[in-house]
Amino acid sequence: MPVESLDHLNLATRDLAVSRRFYSEVVGLVEGERPPFNRAGAWMYAHERPVLHLSTGRQPTPDHTGPFNHVAFLASGLDGLRERLRMHGVSFEEFAVPEQGMHQVFFRDPDGTQVEMIYTGEEADRARREGARVDATLSGTV
Repeated sequence: MPVESLDHLNLATRDLAVSRRFYSEVVGLVEGERPPFNRAGAWMYAHERPVLHLSTGRQPTPDHTGPFNHVAFLASGLDGLRERLRMHGVSFEEFAVPEQGMHQVFFRDPDGTQVEMIYTGEEADRARREGARVDATLSGTV
């Protein structure tokens, strides 16, 4: 199976300071390095992994997902995913995140939940060589 593990959970928050404090003091995560996105947020780490991404500046979602933003999986087999998404008529967007050495593919499941597949290593490098666009929040366009 191409999914190798759950990578992180992204939660939208109304009060970043309160959420940072809760997830560090109550849950035991540690705030750490985060790429220079154009909206405020924090990445909370378990050991060396940023397992929780806190986000601000988002409007409530029309599909009523509450604070849940998306689920992300570390994966392999980028070409196979693209083929399966097209075969099933699923729209998707791809972005490079050069600072993290990764390539992202975003799409929605049948219930409207956003899913992110993360590719690293040669697959991410190849996608960048093929002209993958940089995430709009990293490029300053959002």
